Amino acid sequence: MVKAAEINRAGRSTFLLCPHCQAGSVTISPGSGQPAVIYPPPPAGSEVKGLPDEVKNAWREARVSHNVAAYTASEVMCRKILMHVAVDKAGSSPGEKFYVYVNDLDSAGYVAPGLKPVIDQVRDRGNGAAHELPQSTEAESRVTLQITEHLLRTVYEMPLVGT
Repeated sequence: MVKAAEINRAGRSTFLLCPHCQAGSVTISPGSGQPAVIYPPPPAGSEVKGLPDEVKNAWREARVSHNVAAYTASEVMCRKILMHVAVDKAGSSPGEKFYVYVNDLDSAGYVAPGLKPVIDQVRDRGNGAAHELPQSTEAESRVTLQITEHLLRTVYEMPLVGT
């Protein structure tokens, strides 16, 4: 959770300044015992260390999309992240079919034993989000983000432990 410094209070709204990134937010207290809401809200999921710039940007876009209720866009971005990771780490060629990316990640040892069906969910959900009419739900998007975050941590962050 990001700590924020209160700068100015005007009625039921408060301007917040993040001491980490210096970006501003506004908290609105609706009253009647309801909790305050922060705009813009922090991105869903967590930052992952060690990501290459393209993967980092795609991961942020997936997180922010989910947070603004663009669940379908978030799932499409998670699918795209599979492609980035497969090309970057598993030697996949750009332009392959997505099942090839998942197979390449698995063959290169980036998918823990027994978890290939879970990674396939990201591919399948992103495919459905990109090519089918029904929109993704918040719950589906959250699960896809969690799976993607786990993959990113395994591939990029865990190798940094102890270095």
